[in-house]
Amino acid sequence: MRIHEPRIITGALGLAVLAVSLVAVRASIAHANAIRAMSLTTTIVIDRSIHETFAPPPSSAAPAMTPLQAYSQWEQEAGGRKVTAIPATVRVQLGLLTFPVGPDCGAECHHGNIIRDGMAYHALNELAYGYSSSNCRPGSTRPASRCLNWTFLDAATGEPIDMTLNLPGGSHPPDTVPTAPPG
Repeated sequence: MRIHEPRIITGALGLAVLAVSLVAVRASIAHANAIRAMSLTTTIVIDRSIHETFAPPPSSAAPAMTPLQAYSQWEQEAGGRKVTAIPATVRVQLGLLTFPVGPDCGAECHHGNIIRDGMAYHALNELAYGYSSSNCRPGSTRPASRCLNWTFLDAATGEPIDMTLNLPGGSHPPDTVPTAPPG
């Protein structure tokens, strides 16, 4: 049987395009909601001694990579293994990482750093995924925030920005600092 009516073909193609468009819109909305759900709502001081912070992202933040894509890329570059899921023991949050290096020391500080108002930064309000995991031993009396290890990956490229290790004896304890909600 042949379809001779161009309106039927055009209508069928139109319905197919509409169906694909609806799926794309639903996927975009789901992705945006997932990003909002994982975004920080308070600023976390990662290292008080250098004023390294992880702050809430703007409500319009739209990372180029998903948390799994960034984590998988980092794992493959670090150890060559393929990752298909972020471990259940790892918490992922989206935020703005600021990682000061110190006062601007001239040409030596300028290589790969951001210079702003007399300070050198490795990262300055950089949109990043923060992957945290606890190293508290069962029954530990240490506050949970003082047992977190962090890995920060650029949300656009998946490149590592910083990693912290909070040993049981503990240096660099992250502290939560209340801030206004993003927006």
